[in-house]
Amino acid sequence: MLGDIGALSIAPSVYPTLPFDPAKDFSPVIMVSYSPHILAVHPSVPVSNVQELIAYAKARPASSISPVSGTGGAPHLAGIEFQQRTGVQWTYIPYKGGSQAVLDVVAGRPTYCSTACSPLWQVKNGKLKALGVSSARRVPRPPTCRRLPNRDSPGFETGSWQGVVAAAGTPRDIVAKLNAELTRILNTQDMKDKLAAQGTEVRTDTPNRSPPSSATKRRAGRRW
Repeated sequence: MLGDIGALSIAPSVYPTLPFDPAKDFSPVIMVSYSPHILAVHPSVPVSNVQELIAYAKARPASSISPVSGTGGAPHLAGIEFQQRTGVQWTYIPYKGGSQAVLDVVAGRPTYCSTACSPLWQVKNGKLKALGVSSARRVPRPPTCRRLPNRDSPGFETGSWQGVVAAAGTPRDIVAKLNAELTRILNTQDMKDKLAAQGTEVRTDTPNRSPPSSATKRRAGRRW
């Protein structure tokens, strides 16, 4: 099964009961990809960097609105982490998916920010203005992005990851074979290029390792 941070890490911390336990019911096989969150605004917002956005938001708390792909999702938690670090306050509008949220920002309703990977192609065509990316290292796309500011710790890193899991109790030699073959496929240039075009990057690892740390995953309190 191909799972993600929402089902395997966030859901256990935000829902009181689930029909499965991600720590007990699955055998992790491999991490597939990781994508940081992009902080973007409508071009009409008169800011050119994150510091200006913070000042702009603090001066207009009543009109600061941010759409999110869903309550309790990785972009929502990333936005809350950003608020806690910077002291800004904005109101979240939950959508049923990230695409509609981004399209509404493109249309100027609201004109504010979007914390998700999905705005990448709208940034590239000039319909959104990217201010920062929540990666521990600089990412090549889009080139105007800078790492988001951090006040309390060495780096502000949040994002979403995807990974493959098998049923609990799957023999270790089978898991190892799957891991090796998927690692080979994911590290081909064709796969790297396809995923990069979607704003995510290949991040393979062994089943005994955790995905890159982030505030979202620390809050969920689950290991990969």
